Amino acid sequence: MSYFIHIANVLYLLSYLVRDILALRVLTVIAGLALMPFYMLRPDPIYVAVAWNCVFTAINVVQIRRLLLERRPVRLTESELRLYRAVFPRVSERDFFKLLRSGQWTNAPSDHCLIEQGRPLADLIVLCAGSVAVRAGEREVASLDAGRFVGEMSYLTGESTSASVWTREPTEYVTWAREALDALFASSPELRAGVQLAIGADLARKLRAT
Repeated sequence: MSYFIHIANVLYLLSYLVRDILALRVLTVIAGLALMPFYMLRPDPIYVAVAWNCVFTAINVVQIRRLLLERRPVRLTESELRLYRAVFPRVSERDFFKLLRSGQWTNAPSDHCLIEQGRPLADLIVLCAGSVAVRAGEREVASLDAGRFVGEMSYLTGESTSASVWTREPTEYVTWAREALDALFASSPELRAGVQLAIGADLARKLRAT
C-alpha cells in the first residue's frame, strides 16, 4: 500500500520541477489519482481525503482543457494572414486571432466615403485590400493602400477628423469599436502594446512620407 504514496510524492516532486504549467497540472492529476488507492484500500478508508482529491483533480482537468484549447494552432485565412504580416507582426498569432474576432470585416465600393471630415471617429480602421484617398476639403492630401490605418489620430485623441477618406477602388477593411477594443485590451495588456506599436509604426511611415 505504501508504494502508492511514494509514487504520488515522486510525481508531485516532478511537478514542482517542471516550468510548463500544462505539464505541472498533468503530473498533479496523475499524482492525485495515484493517491486514491492508498486512501481507498486501507482497512479504514479516508473518504474525506478522497473527496478533496476528487475536487482538486476536477479543477486541474478543467484547467488542462482550457490550456489545451489555448494552445491549439491558429488557422488564419489568406486575407487574415496577409493583414497579420503587414500590420501586426509584433502581436502573437493567437492574440491577433482574438483581435480579429472583435472586429468587423467590410467591403466598400469605389468612391465610397469611409470617414467624413469634421466628425469624431469611434472606430479603429485598417485597410486590408484596395486603396483610399485622403481629402482635406476638395484637395487630396494623401493616398493610402492596404495595410494602413485610417483616421487613427481622431480615434486616439477623440477629436474630430481633419480630413475625409474616400475609396479609390473596391476596398476591404476591418473596423473595431472602441468599446470592444477597450474590453479586449483590459484582459490582454500584451495585445494592447502590440496594437499601439502597430499604430505608432504606421504614424511614423506617414510622417516620413509627409
